[in-house]
Amino acid sequence: MKAAIRHLKRNRGRSILTLLAVLIPVYSLVVMFGLAGGNLRDMFDTATRLDTGHLQIRHAERRGMGSALPLIKDPDEIISTLDRIEGIAWRTLRLDLPAIASVGERSQAIVVQGVVPEEIDPISSMRGLILAGRYLTSKDEGVVIGEELAKLLKIDVGDEMVILGVHPETGVGALKVPILGIYSTPAAAMGRTIIQAPLDVARRLAHSIAGATAVVVRVAGVTGPWDARRIDRVVAELRAILPSDYEVLDWRRLAPQVASYMAIIKPALFIFAAVFFGLGALVVLNTVYLSVIERTRELGLIISLGASQWRVIRMILLEAGILSATGAVYGALAGVSLVWIVEAFGGLPLPAAFSSMMKAIGMNPVLHLRVSFSQVALSAAAMAGVAVIAAWYPARRASRLEPVEAMRYVG
Repeated sequence: MKAAIRHLKRNRGRSILTLLAVLIPVYSLVVMFGLAGGNLRDMFDTATRLDTGHLQIRHAERRGMGSALPLIKDPDEIISTLDRIEGIAWRTLRLDLPAIASVGERSQAIVVQGVVPEEIDPISSMRGLILAGRYLTSKDEGVVIGEELAKLLKIDVGDEMVILGVHPETGVGALKVPILGIYSTPAAAMGRTIIQAPLDVARRLAHSIAGATAVVVRVAGVTGPWDARRIDRVVAELRAILPSDYEVLDWRRLAPQVASYMAIIKPALFIFAAVFFGLGALVVLNTVYLSVIERTRELGLIISLGASQWRVIRMILLEAGILSATGAVYGALAGVSLVWIVEAFGGLPLPAAFSSMMKAIGMNPVLHLRVSFSQVALSAAAMAGVAVIAAWYPARRASRLEPVEAMRYVG
C-alpha cells in the first residue's frame, strides 16, 4: 500500500488524470440519474394527481358508447370493497361526461368531471391550481374551468356558460352554470377541455341520480413509478374480488404515454452509462499502460529480485484501485451535492421557451433532481470496478516482462 501511494505521488499528473477519468463519469452518471428520476417523478405526479389517480375502477367497456364511459349505477358496492382492502390511501367517485361548453356563438368540446370537492385533494392538486375565484364545494351549482378555456370562450369568474352533455345510456342534458374559479395546469390540453363540477351537478347533467363512471384510487406509500409494485398488488387483489363486469385499470393503462416514456428511458440510461464507463475505462487503460512503460526498468528489477507475476499484477492493480475508489467516491459526492443543492432551492426554473414547451406536454416547468442511494452506489462501484478491470491488461503485460530485457530498456 505504501509503495503504491508513493508511486502515485511521484507521478502526480498521470495520477490526477486517472482519478478524473473515474470522477467525471461517476459525477455525470449521478446527475443523469437525478435528472431522469426527477423527470419520471414529475411525469408520474402530473398524470396521477391531475387526472388518473393510481388506479381506477370502471364498468367494463361496452360497444357503442363512443367517447362516453359506461355508468356505474350503484358504486356503493365498490366503495365498501375498497374500505376492506389494506393499502388504500384514498378513494373517491368521479363522473366523466363528454359535453359542449357554449357562451354566445363560441363553443368548445369538453369533458365535465363530476367530483366530490371535499374528497379530491389526496388525488388531485386542482384546488391549489386556482388562479382566480375559488374552488368548489359540494353545495355549489357552478364549475371551475381552465385558463385556456376561459380565453377561448372569453369568459371570467362570475360569468355563466351553457353545458350540453350527452350520454348514450341517459340521453341529453343541459345546464346553465356560473364560473366559480379558473385554474392553471401544466397541461394546456387539459386546461382547454376539462372542467370540474360538484358530483351532484354532473349527475343532473347525466340524468343519473347515483351514477359515476369511475372510482379513482390512490395507493398508500407511492412516491413515484419506482413504487409501482404497491399499485400492482392492490390492482391484483381488486381484480380477484370484484365482479367480472368491473375492470380495474392501473396508471399504465390510464396514462400509456407516461408508461411508454419510462420503457424508453431505462434502456437509454443503461446505454449512456455504458458509454461513460467505456470512455473512463479507455483513459484508465491508457494512463496505466503508459505508467507501466515508464517503469519498465523498475519493474524488471523487481522481477529479477524474485517478485512473482501475481505480486506485480497486484501492485499495479492496487495503484489503479486506489485512484479508482478515490475518484468514484469524490465523483459520487459531487453529484449528490449538486442534486441536494438544486432540491434545497426548490428546483431550477427553466427558461421561458423551454417552460412553455414543457407545459404544452404536461410537465412541470421546474427542473427537479431525484437520485436514490442505490443509483449512487451502483454508479460509483461499477465505474471503479470497470477502471480496475481496464488496468488488468497493462498489469498482466508488466508481470510477463523479461528481467534482463526490461533492465536494458531506455524510455
